[in-house]
Amino acid sequence: MKKTAILLILAFLLFINLLSALDDKFLRVVYHNKIPAANSIKVRNSNVFVYNDWYLYIYSYANIWNPTIETAYSSTYPITDVESTEDRYVYICSLEPTNYIMELDSLNTLGRIYFAQKLLCNKAYSEGNLLFTSHVDNGLEIYDISKGVAPQRVVSYAEDWGLIDSEARFPIVHGLNDFGYVNINVKDLTQPRTVGFNYEIVNGKVLTVNRNIVWVGAGETLLALDITYPETPVIINRYRFNAEINAIKARSNELYVGLKTSGLKILDITNSRNIREKNSFYLRNGVNSIDLDEEYIFLGAGTQGWYILEYR
Repeated sequence: MKKTAILLILAFLLFINLLSALDDKFLRVVYHNKIPAANSIKVRNSNVFVYNDWYLYIYSYANIWNPTIETAYSSTYPITDVESTEDRYVYICSLEPTNYIMELDSLNTLGRIYFAQKLLCNKAYSEGNLLFTSHVDNGLEIYDISKGVAPQRVVSYAEDWGLIDSEARFPIVHGLNDFGYVNINVKDLTQPRTVGFNYEIVNGKVLTVNRNIVWVGAGETLLALDITYPETPVIINRYRFNAEINAIKARSNELYVGLKTSGLKILDITNSRNIREKNSFYLRNGVNSIDLDEEYIFLGAGTQGWYILEYR
């Protein structure tokens, strides 16, 4: 009798566990544009910035079912990242100091006017009046963008390394370098200082921050770093995929992972030590870039163009 009761309890617990893994939201395509090729995508202020090596296209998605183009730019050197602010300043990154940005006149659109500025960096992230940029050789640079003309550099910071990827959560900047993960305290903008690091990561390519966890994509492996104590970041989980990780983005208890050859995976990260796959969206040629806005997911899918998915 006791054995039967125990088995019933275990079966019930297993059933509850399976229910918790089910996704109660639906994923569907609301928009797909095959042109332009979308190496990367960013969403800022009801606009979507779609770009590849040579061109940046800016769309308004006031109508999510039919985004309209506002303007476009060409670049003489490969674009590495784009950032924008509410006052319609667009910062276009490349790794070439002599890069030239030109607005395309042939679109004949009546869109909004944007003001383009070039930057020397591979990643850019704005927060308030500050613009944080990272460079594979020069490390971290912080700019004051409150004056709205050219960004005014406040400080440059590197300790014999550059930054491959970074994300600013003031007063901490989280970064990946050739050795692994590092976090930098920038509360005093004139004197940034390295707080903690974890050099157990090999080939870290992309990161995102979600509460006290930094998620890192390194090859086919997703790593969770606990930064409850920033001085001693600790790897608490590894999750293996069957394809290389190109992009990751976190929101609430979900992690969105773009894979090189199999598309989008949505993970439940309520418990960062016990990751569960909730949903997926298959794309044969993979997902290069991800951004999020409310219940919408924006995907840059290379030669397949770009997508807007509804997820609710």
